[in-house]
Amino acid sequence: MKARLCMLLFTSAAEAQFASQEMHSFQAANTVAPDFLAGKNGTPITLAGHLRVPKESGKHPTVVLLHGAEGVGPYNGSVGEWSRVLNEAGYAVFIIDSWSGRGLKNIAAEAARVSPISRIYDVVGALDVLAKNPLVDASKIAVMGFSHGGPAALYSSLERFARLFSSDVRFAAHISIYGPCNVTFQQDEDVTKPVLMLHGAADDWVLAAPCREYASRLTKASRNARYIEYPDAHHAFDAPAWAQLTKLAQGLSPRGCRLAESKGGVVLNVETKQPLGPSDPCLLRFRSERLFVRYYRASTASPFVGLRLMVRKSRRNDVAIIPSRT
Repeated sequence: MKARLCMLLFTSAAEAQFASQEMHSFQAANTVAPDFLAGKNGTPITLAGHLRVPKESGKHPTVVLLHGAEGVGPYNGSVGEWSRVLNEAGYAVFIIDSWSGRGLKNIAAEAARVSPISRIYDVVGALDVLAKNPLVDASKIAVMGFSHGGPAALYSSLERFARLFSSDVRFAAHISIYGPCNVTFQQDEDVTKPVLMLHGAADDWVLAAPCREYASRLTKASRNARYIEYPDAHHAFDAPAWAQLTKLAQGLSPRGCRLAESKGGVVLNVETKQPLGPSDPCLLRFRSERLFVRYYRASTASPFVGLRLMVRKSRRNDVAIIPSRT
């Protein structure tokens, strides 16, 4: 299978943290955002994921990792680093490769080629496979999405998308890491499980303000939502691979746009009341000489420090953002 053959494996630096690994294929679908939001079925596709099981025995709480527009990335990228940290903490991880099965590689310069919200099909398909795996505790599966993968991880918590799940198994928690929140979806306050958003205050690729505001709305609606913002942190602040100043290819970003879902799943520009078009002034062009990504080195405010704290607390059943092992 192409998705299996193209799945990026990490080097021994990451492999040391887990006892075994498995490859699993699963069913997902391709569709555009309006059709997905309108409840229309997509075109079936087959994707693959990489399950890494920690050294502890028994069934494991598991975190599904959904990469950003650049793909799974290297061992010291966002997905690789979180995989290492979670395995060290005793969690299994399931790394989805959303691109190989779609015939794609890196779409960072043209991220609109795949609708972020429609990747909910990817995480639902992964959940179906993991729930049947004897190494996975089906009651403790969380989903974590990075950048382009953030919306699928975050909004799969909404009650309106419950129809997509083939069984009663649901994610225990939903985590978005510097994922966009600039689209106001219908019924987006009807979250069914705890949600966590991590963002960098200096992120100029995906702006933090919309996620901060969304988290505030959820809190006012008495939903279990937490938002953490890291001062001076840029996009991809959790990836050591971006320790050096990084130049990106040219492209357009809707990061300056405020959008809202309308009737029939159509997403409109809030300012123009029209569907977003290539000439909309809110679309911002990023240039290769501008810095957009950089690893956040501040150790005392590192997202991994926060994660380890949440893991420790969850094992004492004080919080429910990260499913506990006990």
